[in-house]
Amino acid sequence: MSPGIYQIEGASRYPFRFLVWGVFAVWVSVNLAAQDVSLDRILAQMESEGGRVNSMTASLNQQKWTAILEEFDQGESGRFLFLKSKGEIFLRREISKPQPSSLVISDGQAIFYQPILKQAHHHRLGNSRNKTEFMILGFGSDQKSLERAYEISLLGDEKLDGVKTYQIEMLPRSEKAQAYFTRIILWIDSKRWIPVQQKLVEPTDDYILVRFYDIVLNPRLSPRDFKIKFPKDTRIVGLD
Repeated sequence: MSPGIYQIEGASRYPFRFLVWGVFAVWVSVNLAAQDVSLDRILAQMESEGGRVNSMTASLNQQKWTAILEEFDQGESGRFLFLKSKGEIFLRREISKPQPSSLVISDGQAIFYQPILKQAHHHRLGNSRNKTEFMILGFGSDQKSLERAYEISLLGDEKLDGVKTYQIEMLPRSEKAQAYFTRIILWIDSKRWIPVQQKLVEPTDDYILVRFYDIVLNPRLSPRDFKIKFPKDTRIVGLD
C-alpha cells in the first residue's frame, strides 16, 4: 500500500479528528502570521498616510472612567482641530457640552479658557507636556519614532460603527510620559489608518476614553484658527 493511499484510508477512519486538527493548525498558523504582519503593516500605513496629514478637524466625545468608583463621568463633547505649519504644532479643543471651554496649545504655550468663569489660564509648557498633546498620537507619527518611544503590541480588531479597526497597545518607555499615562490603546481605522478612538490609562488606573467622529483630513486651517478671542472682561491668569 502506497503512503498516499494509507493517508487517505487513515483519514477516512477518523474524519472528524483529522478535520478538527487540520482546521486548527491552519487557523493558528494564519492568525499568528497575520498578527505579525498586521502590526508592521499598521505602523507602516500609519506613517505613510499620516505623513500626508497636515490638518484635521473632528467632533469628539470624551469620558473619564474613575477606577475607585467604577463609573464614567457625564462626559464632554465638542470639536478638535489640529494643524502642522512650518514645523509647529497647533491644537485646539472646543468643548460645547456640558460646560463650554476652550483649550489651545501652540508655540510652547497652553491657554485654557472658561467662559462661565470669565477666566483664561495661560501656561508656558517649556519642556513639559500637556495631556491634550497625546490626543494627536498616531496622526503623522513615523514608525521608528513610535517604536523608540513606546513598546507596541497588536491586541486584535474591533468594529466601531461598522468600520473595522485595529487595536494597538502602546506602553510609554520614558518615566515622564508614564507620569501622564502608563498605557495607551489606539483604535486604528483600517481604511484611513488614523486613530478613531483612544484609551489613555493613568497611573491610578483611571482612564480617558476619546472618540473622534466626522473626521476631515487636511481641511484648510491656519494659525489664526487657533487664536482665542476673549471678551474684554476676561481675567487672564498665569502670564509672566
